[in-house]
Amino acid sequence: MEEELKEYKVISVMKVQWGDMDAYQHVNNVVYVRWGENARIDYLHALEEFSLASGKIDLSPILAFQSVKYISPLVYPDTIFIGTKTDEIKEDRIVLKSFYYSEKQQKLVAIKTHDVVLFDYQKQRKMLVPDELIQLINEFEQR
Repeated sequence: MEEELKEYKVISVMKVQWGDMDAYQHVNNVVYVRWGENARIDYLHALEEFSLASGKIDLSPILAFQSVKYISPLVYPDTIFIGTKTDEIKEDRIVLKSFYYSEKQQKLVAIKTHDVVLFDYQKQRKMLVPDELIQLINEFEQR
């Protein structure tokens, strides 16, 4: 599994909790979404472009769309490693992909897509992805 994780600049680690499982005795689909949210925020923080400091938010990455492809069910106990990377940059959005790897199963168990748009709080509208941010992401991914 170490080999698969080498390609990601940001890896989030999540522990499967007993309470993450549902009546069907596997991790509930909502948990994958929550883990994906944490992974997305970890990735955005690693870019060092977005501040959460109160009153300092001029533009914000907002989730516009998400989907999860479930490959293999997870159960307690396990540790999940989520590698996140930019998959595509469009004119008005950044598409991130998160790949969930199970330590217990030693394989890929889910893939999440996050479409992130940038919101300009001063103008109160969605904005195009600035060239400076595209350059920053490309440099970050190539390091």
